[in-house]
This record gives sequence, structure tokens and C-alpha cells, in this order.
Amino acid sequence: MLKKLRRAATGALAVTALVTGGLLATAGSASAAHSYDDRLYRGESLSPGESISRLSWDPYISGYYRYRLVMQTDGNLVQYKTNVKYGFTKVCWASNTNTGAQNHAIYQGDGNFVVYTPWGQAVWASNTMGLPGETVDINSSGVTYVGHTPISGAC
Repeated sequence: MLKKLRRAATGALAVTALVTGGLLATAGSASAAHSYDDRLYRGESLSPGESISRLSWDPYISGYYRYRLVMQTDGNLVQYKTNVKYGFTKVCWASNTNTGAQNHAIYQGDGNFVVYTPWGQAVWASNTMGLPGETVDINSSGVTYVGHTPISGAC
């Protein structure tokens, strides 16, 4: 319960900061309603339409990139990179679990990050059970980590 409250408060602060900084108007169609924080902790999950994200400054474009790991409603877990300044978006990584089912992703207490179907069948796993680390997050280069293990390359 405390983690859900922390997520909601962090999300509200992030939206306020974006609006104040004038970045929200250039962020395109990214939905702040489903982006809670920049990481998942063990025991937390992403339901269809939910995401984690990271905003990263790039001096070469004098602007920001937003990296988002999204549990899509088609069942696919996908990482996107969006150039906030120009609105261009590309896919960086995908679990290839787009079966049309309302899958969900869980960062389990054992350290494994798993995509499950609504019927409880695992369709993708990071295979990080028992390895160190406490979060699923995205670094400033766009690499998604499960604990200390990268599951995607730089984007």
C-alpha cells in the first residue's frame, strides 16, 4: 500500500515538474496517467497500459529523450525512446509476447521479471532469479536493467 501511495505522489510531482518546465506540451501522446515512477521494486507489477520511464538530457540535441518500458494492452512488454524535442519515437526492445491477451509483468521477490498471461502462464522471463539488485529501471543511455542485469541494449 505504501509503495502505491509513493508511486502516486511521485507521479503527481513529475507531472507538476513537467508542466512547470514546459515539457509536457512537447511530449507528444505520452500518458502521465500510466507512468508511475522510474523503477519497479521487487513485488511490484505493470498492468496493461502501465509503464515506468526515465527522462534523460542529451547535449547533442539540446533536449531530452524519454525512455519508457510499457506493458501494452496487446500483451507485449516494449521499451520506447522518444525525442521529446521533436516527438520522434522508436522501439528499442520488446518481449515479443503480443498475443492479444491482457498480460502483466511482475518483478518477483526472487529477482525474476516475468510476463504472465491472465491465466497465470509465464510467456517471457528475464531469468534473473537469485541475482543481486532490487529494481527494474532504465539508465540514462536507455539500457533497461533487472537488478544489475541488462535486458536491453543502449537505445
